[in-house]
Amino acid sequence: MTQSNDQKRENTDTVAAAPRARKFQALSVIASVVLPIAAAYVVFYTGVGMPDSTVNQGELLQPPRSIEPLHLAEEGTAPFQLGSEEPKWRYLIVPGQDCAEKCEQLLYTSRQVHVRLGEKARRVERLLVNSAPLSPERRAQLAEQHPRLRFVTVPEPELRQLLEGTSHSGLDYPSALLVDQRGFAMMVYNNEHSGNQLLKDIKRLLKYSYEQ
Repeated sequence: MTQSNDQKRENTDTVAAAPRARKFQALSVIASVVLPIAAAYVVFYTGVGMPDSTVNQGELLQPPRSIEPLHLAEEGTAPFQLGSEEPKWRYLIVPGQDCAEKCEQLLYTSRQVHVRLGEKARRVERLLVNSAPLSPERRAQLAEQHPRLRFVTVPEPELRQLLEGTSHSGLDYPSALLVDQRGFAMMVYNNEHSGNQLLKDIKRLLKYSYEQ
């Protein structure tokens, strides 16, 4: 028995519709990932859609700068290559000189914030960024106080160049640069910011950003 013309057209339409349906599903998946991240950045940078009490607590780095060009090296190991690292939010803590009292204060604040994140702490890490390696004694002391802190070095001229032309070209030391999951430094904190202020910002960013 042969199929009628209507049946043939119906079968043809069904076959043609299948690729379109798969394409729509793929676009829907991409949109579900991209749109929340884009919305989070718009909300965070502009405050649109939030009450005044929830505007960011840190200082915006304008424009944001990618840290990928920096030649970061983890002390005692291979170079720190952002592309091969797990996507995370990162605090780059820049002491200026050997990490003294003010640097220790900022490290303590950021450590308490990290602890208070609870199960979300795994999505954040802290790096102490020096222009030269710390002495073995100093590093051992800080490592004991901050078990999850990573120690990296970067040539000082590169860090200055990274911030040239931004709202923080004259960076005060010590400071902490908040780097997003894509590797863009976008916020700046110092000892004038409380732990509650750091916590408020990072909790909101973790809430609105996609866990990769």
